[in-house]
Amino acid sequence: MRPSDTEMRSISGPPIDVRKQIILKAVVTDYVRTVEPVGSHTLMTRYEFGVKSATIRNEMAELAELGYLQQPHTSSGRIPSDLGYRFYVDRLMEDVQLNAMEAARARNRMHPRRSEIEIIIEQTCRILSDLVHYTSVATQPAVQDAVVTHISIANVGHRKMLAVVVLDNGRVLHELLEFDAGSARLDAVLATNFLLRKLSGRTLQSLNSASSDTMCEDAADMKDLLLKVLEFIKRELEPTDEVDIHMEGTSYIVQQPEFKDAYRLEAVLSALEERSAIYRLLSSAYLGPDVTVVIGSENPVDEMQDCSFVGTKYRVNGRVAGTIGVLGPTRMDYPRAVSAVEFMAYNLGDMLTALSVE
Repeated sequence: MRPSDTEMRSISGPPIDVRKQIILKAVVTDYVRTVEPVGSHTLMTRYEFGVKSATIRNEMAELAELGYLQQPHTSSGRIPSDLGYRFYVDRLMEDVQLNAMEAARARNRMHPRRSEIEIIIEQTCRILSDLVHYTSVATQPAVQDAVVTHISIANVGHRKMLAVVVLDNGRVLHELLEFDAGSARLDAVLATNFLLRKLSGRTLQSLNSASSDTMCEDAADMKDLLLKVLEFIKRELEPTDEVDIHMEGTSYIVQQPEFKDAYRLEAVLSALEERSAIYRLLSSAYLGPDVTVVIGSENPVDEMQDCSFVGTKYRVNGRVAGTIGVLGPTRMDYPRAVSAVEFMAYNLGDMLTALSVE
């Protein structure tokens, strides 16, 4: 793992020596690949430890006593616990990169049919899910710190005008403004130029607290229009119960052996439908350093404690704009998940940055 990730996390489990670390890494690697509990004999045949099978068996027993491994059945081998996965992710996991062919194929697919941010994020999530075979989730770019790069006004009938606001994070906001019957009809070109002078280059957050009286000192006839636009912007900043999250690859959850049990599968699928619960996971990535890994029982959503989450922030024009990540079983291929999430976050930010300056 990257030094910054390791330095910023603490390991809650007891320390283990180098041999135990090597055995734990082998157990995680083998279990992720086979979905079968791992025994000492299996490890002896697949890895070169330089010690006898009995030594490996004793080390695995000690790892179980320390909480890093668990035994599903008395006659079976061992599987990693959540603590074991956490130690693996923080200390033992190696950085991997998507191979050149996979990376090129992913980039080539990131060409939306339309210049709409929803299409780009949807497509990005679909590619990410196909790369790792887990469910992918992402948020749209946040609007609070976004800067207005363009605004246009068009007349729609006698008493209505359409306002279109373009932000530097790629989002486009629009609102149909309705005026009183006694209001004078405004010239759309003059209205557009006025709003460009007043709003362009400012963040939505700053406009939310701006004084319309001060802003309209030089054009009182535009005050009604400006008030309506500022009200529209304020509504965009208001918190809502409906969290705008894109999700792809839910079918990959169904395909995981861990969720053949109908009860466990129903609990996870129900949680996936709760956008607010998923948003809590994405928020942990938004606030965390670099790539955030949430393993099993660390999950804040009770119904998803059989799952792990790998997520990171994506940036538009150099600023944090949103989050993207994957959800899968705790028996996740963490190195590949981290690599794919990082890769797609970078490409998503790059594409939205390019879209914002078109």
